[in-house]
Amino acid sequence: MFEVTGLSKSFGGLKALENLDISVKSGEVMGLIGPNGSGKTTTINLITGLLKADSGKVQLDGKDLTNKAADIIAKLGTARTFQNLRIFSRQTVRDNIRVAQTTLCKSVFSKFVPFLTDEERAFRSETDALLNEFELSHVSHKRAESLSYGEKKRLEMARALALKPKILLLDEPAAGMNPLELDWLAETIVGLKKSGLAIILVEHHMKLVMKICDRITVLNFGNKIAEGNPKEITNNKDVITAYLGKDHTIA
Repeated sequence: MFEVTGLSKSFGGLKALENLDISVKSGEVMGLIGPNGSGKTTTINLITGLLKADSGKVQLDGKDLTNKAADIIAKLGTARTFQNLRIFSRQTVRDNIRVAQTTLCKSVFSKFVPFLTDEERAFRSETDALLNEFELSHVSHKRAESLSYGEKKRLEMARALALKPKILLLDEPAAGMNPLELDWLAETIVGLKKSGLAIILVEHHMKLVMKICDRITVLNFGNKIAEGNPKEITNNKDVITAYLGKDHTIA
């Protein structure tokens, strides 16, 4: 179980997030939606250690992640993607995934003499599996900068999963995707859910959110204004006023 309780963050006099409570179970997808500037990415940055919380607590399976270093949070089972892609452009596709795996190395020896270890052989096998799953095997030795936009999106997800997370935070993964890529994304997220992964999805693509999310939390001006299943959120007057609009339709 992943839990956030009373999470708050201010920047000077601006309250970016105030007393947020959310929880996500294994095998559950929770959508986190709201207008631009409502606190969604701030929430992810606080959870993953890129920002320090003013107050509140973040826990994963009873372990306190609050304000720990980003690499420690990753090792404890949390991974993310970014709204603006942050792949290592001049590294190969395979090496992008390997960078994530080094975070999990159990010994210094494995990092300096990897080709001699059983751990390295396991990592190579896992890398091959991720490249195959995300349809990147044919470009595995190319620099990441040479990939198409959709391939870069897939690479960032593969790299996040190389951390073997218990919870995956996706920050607007659908942005810029074409219809075929959106179908792939939906199928992939549903597959990860079925594998037991807990997922938080920050997204503006409402058809995708309503299709794959079990629960949805709505933020506005740093405050949670609603939480419920997709049908409840679609019909919530506060959500319609703050975000969806009166003429919203979600097929």
